[in-house]
Amino acid sequence: MSFEPNYKATLVILNDIERNGLVQFNKEYADEKFFKNFMKFRKVFSHSISELITNLDTFEIKHEEMTSFMVYSEMSFINSHLDAIKKFLKIIINPIKLDDGFGKDTTLQQMVDRICKKMNYNQKLQNSIRGLFLLDFKDAITQEHFVIEKTGYLIINPNDSKMQKQFDIKDLADYSSQAMEILAAMFDWSNGITKNQEKKPDKLDDIVSDLAKQVQELDKKLDKIS
Repeated sequence: MSFEPNYKATLVILNDIERNGLVQFNKEYADEKFFKNFMKFRKVFSHSISELITNLDTFEIKHEEMTSFMVYSEMSFINSHLDAIKKFLKIIINPIKLDDGFGKDTTLQQMVDRICKKMNYNQKLQNSIRGLFLLDFKDAITQEHFVIEKTGYLIINPNDSKMQKQFDIKDLADYSSQAMEILAAMFDWSNGITKNQEKKPDKLDDIVSDLAKQVQELDKKLDKIS
């Protein structure tokens, strides 16, 4: 799966926000140490999960238990990226420009909704942006509306037939890559660098490559086990 559209869509939104005068640097939300540590952490995490998948059949532990562990880990990995995305938006958006502003407790959904409202985006576009930022996933995880089955599936909103959705480890790897592409676009935009320009080497390409390998390796493992 190509995640390039997620990167491009994020840049379009950020450029639109800038053209409409919503951008302002908010020093109180800027935490360079956090973001540097986060970038190091996600590389270590990705490589560790890749190693677990590669050596899945060597562990003296039930397969379903290890799969559940990896599902929870990937879920948390995605959630941490969405939190970082929320933090980034609070760094670059002028709260005075939004009707309800924002504060330290404002959620990602509230940030996105208020930005969309200010930009006068139509409902179809707002729904697309909700999907881009994985807001249904984020809301379900934050509100603890999920279950992890021993068969290796994450189910969000299990008590709501309309909102219920099921994910396996491959689906979560896709979501991880999507969230990383969004954050990569945000970092590149803030540095005045985009993928269609010559840019400094970024560890993101290695991480996305690792995630693709994870999916391939897991497919092989599951085929052998079944």
